[in-house]
Amino acid sequence: MTTVAVHPVPDSSLFLPDLKLKRKESVLHEMACAAQRAGAARDSSLLHETLLRRERWCGSAIGKGVAVPNARSLAITEPRLLIARFRRGLDWGASDDVPVQLVLLVLSTSETSVDAHLERVARAIAITRTQRNRVKLLEAEDARVVAALLREVAQ
Repeated sequence: MTTVAVHPVPDSSLFLPDLKLKRKESVLHEMACAAQRAGAARDSSLLHETLLRRERWCGSAIGKGVAVPNARSLAITEPRLLIARFRRGLDWGASDDVPVQLVLLVLSTSETSVDAHLERVARAIAITRTQRNRVKLLEAEDARVVAALLREVAQ
């Protein structure tokens, strides 16, 4: 069995606590730019295009106000998890029609095996499985609180 860590959010650049964007394309662009600023991506434009293609192929909204877009790409320099939060929520095309308030972007390098990448995506989904965890993420004051929650869930 392969053990794959979902990296905690170590700094505020990987936690976007109050995005006011209204379209998922804009959100994915902002998250790709944040990944590049944090050193997790080489090219935010390439990452953004990769994320858009994946969304067209298979939407990332999983319901209950959560979306988990992901990419395994040459544009990514190191595996990371970025979290964005929206107070009002936005339409992400979820099958339950609940507006998305939490976006967990899972990034893996192209060298990462498909199985390891999918394990990271599954762990990100598991973080939001319970209402308790979703509420904690929505109410988190800062990236430290989010990181503590991620460590708690990983145990």
